Amino acid sequence: MTRMALALASLLLLGGALPTAARVFHVKSGHSIQAAVDQASTGDIVMIAPGTYHEAGRPCPTEPGNMCAVVVDKDGITLMAQAGGAGAVVLENAGGQDQGIAIAKQGADGATCIGDASQRIRGARVTGLTVNGFGGDGIFLFCVDDWSVTSCSANDDAEYGIFPSHCGPGRVSRNVATGANDTGIYIGQSHDVRVDHNRATGNVSGFELENCSHSRVDHNEATGNTGGVLTFTNVFLDVKQNADNRVDHNFSHDNNKPNSCLDPSDEVCAVPPGTGLLVLATDRNQVDHNVVTGNDSFGIAVANFCVANNLTPDQCNALDIEPNPDFNRILFNHATGNGANPSPLINPVFAVDLAWDTSGTGNCWTGNVVGTTFPATFPPCF
Repeated sequence: MTRMALALASLLLLGGALPTAARVFHVKSGHSIQAAVDQASTGDIVMIAPGTYHEAGRPCPTEPGNMCAVVVDKDGITLMAQAGGAGAVVLENAGGQDQGIAIAKQGADGATCIGDASQRIRGARVTGLTVNGFGGDGIFLFCVDDWSVTSCSANDDAEYGIFPSHCGPGRVSRNVATGANDTGIYIGQSHDVRVDHNRATGNVSGFELENCSHSRVDHNEATGNTGGVLTFTNVFLDVKQNADNRVDHNFSHDNNKPNSCLDPSDEVCAVPPGTGLLVLATDRNQVDHNVVTGNDSFGIAVANFCVANNLTPDQCNALDIEPNPDFNRILFNHATGNGANPSPLINPVFAVDLAWDTSGTGNCWTGNVVGTTFPATFPPCF
């Protein structure tokens, strides 16, 4: 089978039906990826030859004051590395660029794009690219539906590695994210997203589900981050709840990196080194069959937003979310060897394998293999 046939077969396996009129635009080393994107139409593939690319860039679609290396602002465009081995196609910051690949309609707004189809993109795919050293994010998707990011690598991007926000159904699969001062692989204010078989290391947070619903984080490895896996509700965002997600079959171990967050006002700065798996102010999340070990502060913790952030009652009452964790199910996890050297940011009683601050309604635990716990017993699941 030729390289072209392999690439097209890969696209079909990832769920991208190939229109009969699809064209393939070949980008040779030293040429411009953006120029090919500009020529492409819905259903077309931009096939990129091995090489290191430095794009001239253009204003970012959602933040025109910043520069992006490659902008995709129309439906159904696939960016695909031509076969050549891992890391064969590298997109690097040419200087002063905030985002590597930005996929969004021009002027899309988070407060309104959720219900406005004219602000949304459909069918974007990024496969096999390495995106390094950008001032903000490596691969950014905003208000995008039916999308995928697969077999990519995002390294040393200052804030986020792979960053879908306000997105609909999509998949992040078999990627590597390293060196982000916020999150390696982050899904925010999105729904029906699967994050599977990825590896995140050397970030502040390895994986995050923030204010998402009906999404799944599974079969990933988080190691060497400040925090491994976080699913949580944050405040003052367009979407107000994290609900009905599943976090399962992940390996979160040895996440003890000092917190290197860049913006002291950002919630990620509050993530204590040694965080294994944190379930914060979520509703109806299921956390099951994860292995969590070697994290210095705690293994798996379920907590109230106000308790975790040491807020006063008045501060808590001013929030725009319901801060309790409710109806979460913590099942058949293996959490041992955590909490041996806790951060001073946490209450020492939570320096255990399995922790709960006793807040919320309907939370339950069954079948977990653990060494140390707080409290001593937990409500079982039925």
